[in-house]
Amino acid sequence: MAKELDVVHADMAWAYRGEAQGAFEKLDPSIVTNLANLYPKARFSEYGVITNFGQYGIAYNQKDVNPAPTSWLDLWKDQYSGAVTTAGFDAANIELLVLMAKLNGGSEDNIDPGFKKMAELGKHINVFYSQHPQLLDLFRTGEVVMARWLRGRVDWANKQGVALNFAVPSEGAIGLVSTVHVVKGRPNTALAMKFVNHLLTAESQKTYATDLGYTPARAGLDLAGVDVPYGDQVVNSLLISDWKKIVPKMDAWKERWEKEVVAR
Repeated sequence: MAKELDVVHADMAWAYRGEAQGAFEKLDPSIVTNLANLYPKARFSEYGVITNFGQYGIAYNQKDVNPAPTSWLDLWKDQYSGAVTTAGFDAANIELLVLMAKLNGGSEDNIDPGFKKMAELGKHINVFYSQHPQLLDLFRTGEVVMARWLRGRVDWANKQGVALNFAVPSEGAIGLVSTVHVVKGRPNTALAMKFVNHLLTAESQKTYATDLGYTPARAGLDLAGVDVPYGDQVVNSLLISDWKKIVPKMDAWKERWEKEVVAR
C-alpha cells in the first residue's frame, strides 16, 4: 500500500488484500460515529466500510431486444450472438462467474461449472469492452444490443442520446461495492478517520444518490424524488460473493478467463 496515501477506496478484492497485508488501521467508532447509521451489510470489517452500492444488470436496446430480458441467461441466447458483450476479468464478471457456477452446481470452491458456462457466453461476444465510453459507442452504432452494465451508466447513456433500458435479472442484480479504509502508519490517522466519518454523513450519503446514482450505505435517508434504488431490501438483494474465498484464487482464475472465455 502506497504510504503517501491516508485514505483509500477499494473494491472487494483490494479491500481483502489490503486487510490481509495489514495495510489498514482499525476504524475508531468514537471518531467514525456514523458507523452506527449504516446498513449491517455496509459494515465491511473492523478495517473498512462500504460507502455505497451499485447495481449491475442488463442494459439493452428495446428496439432490438424484445421481449425485455428477465434473466442473466438471456445474454446467452443464440439470437443475440455477436451483439452482446460484457467487460473483461473485473469484479462484476467474477460475480457473474460465481453465479453461473452456483446455478450449475458449483460455488466459490468449485468454479469449473462457472467457467464452462462463461466459455459458452464468450462464443457470443465479438468485443469485450474495457471502458464505459467504448460500450456507449457500441450501443450507439448498433454493434451491441445487450450488455452487462451498471444501472447508473444506463442513465448516463440516455443523457448522451443513446436510448437504453435497464433490467434487473430474476437471479438478482450484481452488487458494485466501494469500500473506504484508513492507511496504517500515516501521521494523520485521526484526521483520516474524520474524513471517513464525513463520507458517511447524511449529506454526503445523499450526494452518492443524487449526483452519482448509487445506493447509499446509510440507512434512514430521505430520498423522495431521487430515482435510485434504496433501502434495506435493495441492499440485501444484491449478489455479493464470498471474496475471502475468491481473492487467493484470482490470479489462477484470471489466467483461466483469458484462455477459456476470451480466447475460446
